[in-house]
Amino acid sequence: MEPGEVMAMPAAVWGTEYLEDTSHRRLVLEYYDREHVSLRRYLLFLGLDPESCREAVQESFLRLHEHLLAGGDQANLRAWLYRVAHNLARNHQTAFHASRTGPLADLTVTGDIPANEDSAEDELLAKERMQRLSRAMEELSAAQRDCLILRSQGLKYREIADVLNLAISTVGENIQRGLDRLKGIL
Repeated sequence: MEPGEVMAMPAAVWGTEYLEDTSHRRLVLEYYDREHVSLRRYLLFLGLDPESCREAVQESFLRLHEHLLAGGDQANLRAWLYRVAHNLARNHQTAFHASRTGPLADLTVTGDIPANEDSAEDELLAKERMQRLSRAMEELSAAQRDCLILRSQGLKYREIADVLNLAISTVGENIQRGLDRLKGIL
């Protein structure tokens, strides 16, 4: 082979594997751009620490890529992605016997303290409201809490049902009962 001569790849490789892989990568990147912030926030709500959240988000998107390469169903990838992340979080909590009963973690995207110009009194009132909300959320059943958190992330009832492996009617019931109970507590 002469210098500068390029070895040609067989047409079969270019025609199927390489192009499919590129389209799968593009799809994964689109989902990453759209969902990584809300997925990380959801995992923080489930009680994972920020480092575990980053790992779980990365693992979720890696599994999405593998799922697509294996020819997996592309019908509802958003719900599929949340289901994988949910399972990873539960596995992490079970494996390390992690049970966070303290206040919710900082829910900013970067973990930085958000800049605000509120007075000390406003900050104290906001902190008290968050503490009341956290205590109220702890009084809900796990199913109600999970449904409300996913709904707050913008998932539809059908997507929540897919993530939590519940019937759509059960999701609606959990959300309604959870909201009613929160109203009574707060």
